[in-house]
Amino acid sequence: MKAEDDDRSFDIPADTSRPQTEEDARRRALEDPGTSWTEWLYSTAFKWWLGIVFLIVDSWIVTTFLEAGSWVFLVVATVAAVYLEYLLFRYLWARPQEIRRGAHPRRRWPPFEVGRWTPEGRRARETGVVAKAEPASSDPREFL
Repeated sequence: MKAEDDDRSFDIPADTSRPQTEEDARRRALEDPGTSWTEWLYSTAFKWWLGIVFLIVDSWIVTTFLEAGSWVFLVVATVAAVYLEYLLFRYLWARPQEIRRGAHPRRRWPPFEVGRWTPEGRRARETGVVAKAEPASSDPREFL
């Protein structure tokens, strides 16, 4: 074995996806800043907080009626609370049927066509028209 072979340096190719300079990074950040913190807050963070609030409210209902020993009111109040929570969630984050992911059955009368805190809801309030966006992926019915 030669000494030259042991002393090889490995050249790592430069990563072209990363910005090369600080100026490049600033320019790219100004061109596409991403979502604002308010959009993130309303579309992502509040979903988790609302889920936690729903859990707390449901546990209050269950413990209140369990301590009272009223099983009928426990069932009625729990069903009513879950349905109201569903309506509130749909009011805030309902997506138009065409862009929803997964195979969801069509409802005859959806409670809300578009959620208040979705991008489609913001667009609908600005323009007054609910624009159905294109699906994010290809239509699975095309392959059948």
